[in-house]
Amino acid sequence: MRRAVIRRSCLAGVAALSLTLLTACSDSGSGDTDSGKGKSDAAAGSETSTLSAADLEKAVLKDGDVKGHKVTEPTATIEQKDVEADNDECAPVAYAMGGTVVDKPSATVQRETASKVDPAEAAKGGDAEEALTSGLDVTKVLLRLSAYDSAAAQSAMKAIGASAKACADGFKVTMQGTAQEVTKVSTATAPKGADEALAIDFLSEAEGAKIPMKVVVFRKGSTLGYFTAVNFASAATGKDFDFPTELVDAQINKLA
Repeated sequence: MRRAVIRRSCLAGVAALSLTLLTACSDSGSGDTDSGKGKSDAAAGSETSTLSAADLEKAVLKDGDVKGHKVTEPTATIEQKDVEADNDECAPVAYAMGGTVVDKPSATVQRETASKVDPAEAAKGGDAEEALTSGLDVTKVLLRLSAYDSAAAQSAMKAIGASAKACADGFKVTMQGTAQEVTKVSTATAPKGADEALAIDFLSEAEGAKIPMKVVVFRKGSTLGYFTAVNFASAATGKDFDFPTELVDAQINKLA
């Protein structure tokens, strides 16, 4: 596969997820941003309490919280109106896949993360194509913490789970004007430590490229955490990748 083909596939994968990640195809995620030194205390919440926007800002992951991952403010956003599934039944799982939320939370904060690539390791061994693919081995994650009331939080989790099951054979979706076909939706092992959690794997096609994507949604009290992940090397090759569970574990711990 030539460099141009890999690059084109990468861009197709990013566009299929969200324009939020568009610029990262040529960025390892290791660029300088605010250091975020010093972790804020997690916002405490009971099963029934609803966190404020200020509480969510204190609780959301910050740069330095998870080794090997850069945490930054999102460069753009995607909302429900930007995600259109071909049927209502698949809308909740399409929203989660697109990096937005289900229903109407009272407050939301957003971050994006990028795993860090060691350029020296990426250049070791193999031919130029393999080195290029290794250099693209960056997993980007769109993260949202969203506050609901207790009943709405549980309802949102139920809706996502039911949607994933009903749409296991796939669906068509348009995200910020980019059409793609999801060919498979399957559940994976959900993380522990939350009151409820879902892990969902997607395989989609856009512009001739097969794109694996992964989503984790958890509920801690009346707060939902949405994590939508894409790996650029996987977008280029169509191969599977590992979801960075350490991000979810760290976020759950900050909400404890």
